[in-house]
Amino acid sequence: MSDVVVGETMDDMDDDNDGKISLAEYIGELGEHEDDDDDEWIEKEKENFQKVKDKNGDGYLDRAEVHQWIVPAEVNYSLEEAKHLIEKADENDDGVLSYQEIVENHDVFVGSQATDYGRMLHEEL
Repeated sequence: MSDVVVGETMDDMDDDNDGKISLAEYIGELGEHEDDDDDEWIEKEKENFQKVKDKNGDGYLDRAEVHQWIVPAEVNYSLEEAKHLIEKADENDDGVLSYQEIVENHDVFVGSQATDYGRMLHEEL
């Protein structure tokens, strides 16, 4: 799916069809501003393009750079939720949940997105 989004972005912004997005194409595609802040906005976007988006510094955004810009970094939400649950229920801070810690903190697990996902998955099966 992300390849489709990247492809559509390239198609929309790559006006000269050279397979990369120039600074001019980037600024032009983001729209025309009618207020007095145009110059400030353009300068901010130029800096953003040059210092953040153009990773290899060649003055263009290639497909990989557009992908990094458009598609958010992978976040393992299950791992983050598991860490959160352990942090909340691990009363002796040993990094391991005992049966007793789980029972005593059952409300933490009942309200968890992870256990809710498990419930929804079970219902679908």
